[in-house]
Amino acid sequence: MVKITLKGREIPLLYTTYELKLVQTELGRIGKVIDRIVCMGEDGKKDPELYGDAEHIDELAKLLTILGNAGLEESGETADLTEKWVLRAIRPGDFNRAIDTCLEAMREGMESEYQTEEEQGPVDVTLEEMNKKKERDG
Repeated sequence: MVKITLKGREIPLLYTTYELKLVQTELGRIGKVIDRIVCMGEDGKKDPELYGDAEHIDELAKLLTILGNAGLEESGETADLTEKWVLRAIRPGDFNRAIDTCLEAMREGMESEYQTEEEQGPVDVTLEEMNKKKERDG
């Protein structure tokens, strides 16, 4: 699990379908949210004017709060992050690192846990048949 350290506290970041729903409820369609987080303009090009404005900062704080609270909860810790605490914990010089860490957590969350037959590697048909026979014969 991707982690970020804020004010000396290590916070795991988790992105699942539940967090996808929360992000979209709070911030809008996920594609647009990612474009805004990475400062992509309407023309599909990076727009430095969007970096660090109040809206950009608020969106990053909301995203970090959602992902961080999910990670804390999943780890058995108290999900107690607030946007205010997150913003006070991020130094302006660490803004890019926070963005990159959020994106890394989202990429990790998008990876499939299901493997195709090709990804599983070669299959030992004889061994599979022996295991099936064991299961049937109990």
